[in-house]
Parts: sequence; structure tokens; C-alpha cells
Amino acid sequence: MGSQENHSPDAAADSGAPRISGPSAKTVLRNITERVSGTRSRRRQADLIVALNDVAAAVSSTISVDELLETVVERAKQITNTEKAALILTHEYTADLDRESTVVKGSRDEHLEDWWGAELQTVSAAVFQGAGTYLHLNQDNDAWLLCVPITVRDMPIGLLAAINSREHRFSAEQVDFLAILGAFASSAIENARLAEQSKYVLLASERDRIAREMHDGISQSLFSVALGMEVCRKEILRNPQGVVKRLDELQEMVDLSRSELRRFIYDLRPVKLQELGLIGAIEYWLHEVTMGSDVASKIVVEGEIRTLTPAAEACLYQVAKESVSNIMKHAGASSFQVTLLYADEDVSLRVSDDGHGFERREASDKSRDGMSFGLRSIEQRVQREHGRFDLVTEIGTGTTIYVRLPV
Repeated sequence: MGSQENHSPDAAADSGAPRISGPSAKTVLRNITERVSGTRSRRRQADLIVALNDVAAAVSSTISVDELLETVVERAKQITNTEKAALILTHEYTADLDRESTVVKGSRDEHLEDWWGAELQTVSAAVFQGAGTYLHLNQDNDAWLLCVPITVRDMPIGLLAAINSREHRFSAEQVDFLAILGAFASSAIENARLAEQSKYVLLASERDRIAREMHDGISQSLFSVALGMEVCRKEILRNPQGVVKRLDELQEMVDLSRSELRRFIYDLRPVKLQELGLIGAIEYWLHEVTMGSDVASKIVVEGEIRTLTPAAEACLYQVAKESVSNIMKHAGASSFQVTLLYADEDVSLRVSDDGHGFERREASDKSRDGMSFGLRSIEQRVQREHGRFDLVTEIGTGTTIYVRLPV
């Protein structure tokens, strides 16, 4: 390892020694930005801003972590004008690199990964400990290796690297730009990971809920039908009139099970939101969920209807579905109403029923302990969209769920 006092790329070239240098991770972005602001390359700075915006846009979209890494490496290669760029993640916040996670941009035949991958693994611990840049001229391969750490709260999550041939030495500006992108990528990668984990948790919760409802509903109904058919088979000669009556009851149970199964299938593929829009999709859902029952439903729309973001529409739609499902399963209501209110700065959803209500504290305890997923699912969805969730209920007075999202 070279001396930490050797700060310029040119000095490193003269000595041929590797360099790990730079201020602490907490101040690196501020110091580098101040230095870059005094350079003459305005076009390069513009490229850097575009690259950071691209990474930020990737985080805010629905792409995966893998796609985000592709974006980061592509922009790293672009803003440093390097021959090859790479990003390698670590194993569980350690300095040990996960070589299988490597994302590379550049010619496959140029600067083979065998040498620079092994070198990064060798120096990773020192790079993370020093929280600085690593710059080294690899004499055996006649190439420069530059890398910066990617850390979150001083915990390592990866290395961002650039490789150039010997004659294409990295300038101070290129080193600074890669460090800026590395510092920015750290929060971007962590946020993307958290977003993916949240999606997996919600997906698992939805699957568990549907499996539980199918077991408690359709499965039990079909079991009852099977028992009833067995009884009818035994009684058909001795009591034909009774069998006819019982078959009518079993037919009704089958019809209800078919309606419930159709609702589950629809719940698994909510394409109606795209086909019909938010209001039309909710209307369709109300028709589906109340089919074959005596429960009256109504949707009311107030304010000037306008287009919402896909995330906001999906949130309101799923909240409406979950709320209405809870009413049909638990409320014992004769009617309910779904109200959408479009205001200047927000949009609200209110679902009210005339059912028997419940003790809110008991429901909150069940939700917190994992025994009830309905309210918890709604709260999680609303929180993800930075909205507000309220619940008003008492035993014997019905229930009102209120959600407001900023727009």
C-alpha cells in the first residue's frame, strides 16, 4: 500500500504505488463538490448532474436493484470516460466482496476481470477502513485501477471501480466525479433494497391473506358440499324429497363458492385498474364482491376528477378492496359506501358501513401481534405513499376508514 500523503494521480503514476487517500466518508461528498465547482470543465459537470439525476430517477421508479446497479455503472463509465467500469457488492455489510454480484460495462476482451477483480478483493478492507479512493497502476497488466467505496452509515455495501490502460491516466476531476457518484449511489442502492424488501413483505402478506381466506371460505364450503353429496347418495331412495331440497342448498353453496373464487382470481390480477381507471375499477370490484349477497353498496365521487400518479391510484384501489373485503367478511353490514374526494392538494378515500363495529384497541393489538393483516396492510400501503390513515369505529355503530394522500 502507498503513502496516504500521495494525493495526485500524477504522483501515483511516478511512484507506481497504490494509493488509498481522501477525507472521512462523512465529508468526502462536500469536499469533492467544492473542488469540482472550481474546475473549468462545465460540460463534464453537466454530465455529472445528468448522471446523478438518472440514478435518482432509477431509485424513484419501479425498477429492481439489479437495474439500478446497471444504471450506476453505465453512468460511472460515462462521466469518467473510462474504458471499463464495474460495481461489486459486498456480503452483508462486510469488506468481503460478492464476485457474483459484479456489474461491468466495457469491452469484454479489454481489461479482464481476473486481475482487477482479485486486486479489488485484496484491497477492499483497506479501502473501506480508510473511506477513500484507491488508485494503482498495475504493472503486470499495464492498466490503472481506480475505485471508491460505497458505504451506508459507515457500513460497506460495495466498490465502484474504473479501469483504464496505462496511457490513459485518471485526472483529478475523473477521480472526484467517481467519488461523487459512489457517495450518491450508496443511498440509492440502500433505498432500492428497502423498496424491494417492502414489496416482498407486502406480496407475502397478500399471498398469506388469500391462502387463509381460501382455506376458511372456499375450502370449508367445498368440504360441506362433499359431505352433503355423500348424505344425499345414502338418502336418495329413502327420502327423495329431502334429497331434492338438500341438493338445492348444495347448489346454492356451490354458486357462492364460484363467486368467491372469481373474486380471488380477480384479486390476483387487478388489471381492471388499468382498463377502467380508479373509479371504474372500484365500481367493478363492488359489483364482484357483493354478487349473490344482500349487501347494498354505493360509490360517491366528489370534487373535480383528475389523473393521479400510478402509485397513488394503486394505493387507493388496494385500500378500497381491502376495506370492502373486511366489511363483507366481518362487519355484518347491510350496506356500505365508498367515497372519493378530489381536493386541490390531496385526494381522500372514505369507506363507511352500518355493521356492528368492533373494539379498536383489540383490533390494533391483533394487527400488531400479526393475528390480523387487514388493517396493518392498509396502514403500510398508506405510509408508503406518505399519506394519512384514520379509523373510526365502536361496537354497534359501524366503521369508517379514512385515507388521505398528497398529490
